[in-house]
Amino acid sequence: MFSFIVKAICLGAGMSVFYALAMLFNKAFNPEGPLWTYNMFGFLFAGLLFGILMSPYAEKWLLNFHRQVLRSMQRVSPHAMASGFAGLMMGFFFAMLLTAPFWYFLKMPAAAGVAVFLVLCVVLGYLGVLIFSRVSLWGGNVVGPMAFRADAALPKVLDTSVLIDGRILELYMAGFLEGKLFVPDMVIAELQGIADDSDSGRRKRGRRGLDVLTKMKEKEDGEVEIVDLPSPRAGEPTAVDARLVNYAKSIGGALVTNDFNLTKVAKLRGVRCINLNVLSNSMRKTLLPGERVDVSVVKTGKEHGQGIAYLDDGTMIVVESGDRFIGDSVTVEISSIMQTVAGRLIFARATEGRDDDEDDAR
Repeated sequence: MFSFIVKAICLGAGMSVFYALAMLFNKAFNPEGPLWTYNMFGFLFAGLLFGILMSPYAEKWLLNFHRQVLRSMQRVSPHAMASGFAGLMMGFFFAMLLTAPFWYFLKMPAAAGVAVFLVLCVVLGYLGVLIFSRVSLWGGNVVGPMAFRADAALPKVLDTSVLIDGRILELYMAGFLEGKLFVPDMVIAELQGIADDSDSGRRKRGRRGLDVLTKMKEKEDGEVEIVDLPSPRAGEPTAVDARLVNYAKSIGGALVTNDFNLTKVAKLRGVRCINLNVLSNSMRKTLLPGERVDVSVVKTGKEHGQGIAYLDDGTMIVVESGDRFIGDSVTVEISSIMQTVAGRLIFARATEGRDDDEDDAR
């Protein structure tokens, strides 16, 4: 039934468009006698062939468009949907403006005019939805004063590492992650595989990731959605990371991960990425050389005489000549700070030893 309707529309649209072209041709060259009729039949026959040839492509395009519309309606925010509707209405308005000259100057029959109007409505309506939705996602005020920032309602895709880590649960419960959160089915399958692993450590991490996702789904006003992605076609990447990047790019969203390499790949592909490790590092307490802080030395360092301590946020402090303070709390003075791939590394000296040395020198 759908195929028949598409073919009928293509045939009608093709014949209507070529009828309009025939009217323009006859009006421009003003043929006399039967030549006028031959031109009309020739153009109508060309329109019929055009409609027959284009109907398979139109049917395929409409089916894909229908699937994309259904998926998009599940992903976009209400405001973006309202902006798209405004774009659709604007497209219909311009379709009416462009159809009027055909009726007025060419004296087209009503059926042909309606067909041209429908074709213009489809094309301009689609362009209006596309343009207005994009402007809305970029933060434009399209529909009233409800315009939102792109960052606030940006859809986000969660990967396996960020669920296993668990910190995203606190961020989500505190309301710092706005907009819809999408968890592809392949991420859940990966978590299940880790939870069923024979290694006890991996099994605990997998179960923690599933528990975190369950608690996020149980939040009353939550917007966590599990999506079933279609199987990759021939030539498309099958790796989970590559499919996550492609999916985030297709919905115009951001990828939330703890994977450093995945973050770099996403940025190369033009996909915005939120790395919780980077966020955690940026939220740590800022220390400057010369400042003093109280720490507990817990073990020896790699070099002789070094002691290792940790701040409350997990930042490691290397205390020079600090091995004698293992198990004790000591006040240290920051000497230097080094930024590494894993995070900050702070070097410090124990103030107690320095104060005693200075007193002895005096």
